[in-house]
Amino acid sequence: MSKAPAAPVPAVEGVEAVPAKKRGMLVPLVIGIVVLGALGAGAWLFVVPKVFGAAPAKVAAPVEPEVKATVSLGAVVVNLKGEARRYLRVGVTLGVPAHPDGKEIEEHKSQLLDLLISAFSSAELETLTSEEGKAELKEELLQRMHEELHLKKIVRVYFTEFVIQ
Repeated sequence: MSKAPAAPVPAVEGVEAVPAKKRGMLVPLVIGIVVLGALGAGAWLFVVPKVFGAAPAKVAAPVEPEVKATVSLGAVVVNLKGEARRYLRVGVTLGVPAHPDGKEIEEHKSQLLDLLISAFSSAELETLTSEEGKAELKEELLQRMHEELHLKKIVRVYFTEFVIQ
């Protein structure tokens, strides 16, 4: 069986016939251009900021809730660690974001006072006398209230009285 020659395609006015060989090369060429374009876009997004030192977007710091109410725990008197006949008297007030939260804090007052006594009695005199030490002590107290007592509603610790004698 012999194959019959293909019938010629009739010519349309104004349109040239593209040979089959050139049509077969057009598809890989288009795919190559798309791949190169994708690689260029990826390089632009990932490499250019690193090379030219573009700063990454800053992550916003978590916003601390505003203090709307305070709960006074009164004054705590403790003997200072390692100091004979010296004591600390400190008044502590806790800041909470809403008035109803204060009632929950009042229910845990004895646990909070115990935590305060243990923290103040174990603190070093140098810590208690420096501003940085007092700030660190406030942060430590707040962290312990969150972790040990699960009182996440407390957002600030205030010292209303601070006497070392």
